[in-house]
Amino acid sequence: MQADAAAHPPQAARRAGAALDQSARSAGGTLDALNRTITALPRIFVPLFALMFLALSVCFIFLTLFEFAAPILETGDFMEGLVKGLHTGVVALAVYELAQIVHQEYDHGGKPQNIMARIRRGVARFGSVVIVALVLESLILVIKYSQKDLAGFLYYPAALIVSAALLLIALGVFARLTAVPMRAVKS
Repeated sequence: MQADAAAHPPQAARRAGAALDQSARSAGGTLDALNRTITALPRIFVPLFALMFLALSVCFIFLTLFEFAAPILETGDFMEGLVKGLHTGVVALAVYELAQIVHQEYDHGGKPQNIMARIRRGVARFGSVVIVALVLESLILVIKYSQKDLAGFLYYPAALIVSAALLLIALGVFARLTAVPMRAVKS
């Protein structure tokens, strides 16, 4: 074979070039397959995750009804049922909002999207839901502790309110800092 390559140098060069060309096509085919897979996975997983979060939200809604009715039926304590039901209802709302964000922000049918706008919308929407959940949780705890004369435990709801305020400030800073890149993208 070496003697053949030495006797016919152009043929050997053609064979080596063909081998390199075949190797490049193989690598290109692998990259194409990888790109197709990466593009196809969101079409499967985005609706799957959105459906999963929606199903969890529905489960939390049924749990909310149970949490509301159980204390009323067992002890006749309406306020305890209201507090427990509201607590679980807030969780159901947060999970529903997460399902909605996943569906709306990540399911675009292959259309290109502005990534900065998607990130800003998603963070702002989910951050708002978390802030509302924290404030409602602290309100529920204040009502609960005031009914049971547990004023010494009010540091926990106060910490939740401070956390919600800090999160709101952080969300405002995020919106302010990302406004400059958004204006640059639009112009």
